[in-house]
Amino acid sequence: MTACWLITVGLLAYLKRAEQATQQAKEQVLRDYGITPAQQAALTIVSEHEGISSAELARQCQVTRQTMNSTVGRLEARGLIQRTPHPMHRTLIELTLTGYGRDLFERADARVSALDTDLAAELSPAELSTLKDLLTRVTDHAPRAATHKFEQPPAKTP
Repeated sequence: MTACWLITVGLLAYLKRAEQATQQAKEQVLRDYGITPAQQAALTIVSEHEGISSAELARQCQVTRQTMNSTVGRLEARGLIQRTPHPMHRTLIELTLTGYGRDLFERADARVSALDTDLAAELSPAELSTLKDLLTRVTDHAPRAATHKFEQPPAKTP
């Protein structure tokens, strides 16, 4: 453990450490398929919502339109997705997976699912259920906790 970890052992530190470790594992798995976790998230949504617009995809991925346009551009350049005009509303551009994109996505998604199963294997079914419940509670409470009023430290004197 690093010195920083030894100093900061509150809930936020545990959550951050778990998030970093699991994201690193996911990045490593997806590297074999040449995609990033952000690209995999976009491909997941496009696979579930064929014909989605880039703006709606950005909303669902919780990123800006500019960020999503960059992601879509990279995925299109690799032949994973295609942009086509909506049949009735020509100014609206629909996103769909290509055959190659669907194949790559399904293989990568299966590997990410296997990673998820492998991570959960360290826990009993009851522990996994408890962990999910606890993380849901923390997630739901976080916005409220951020608005709690705490005593401000005294102002520093010059």
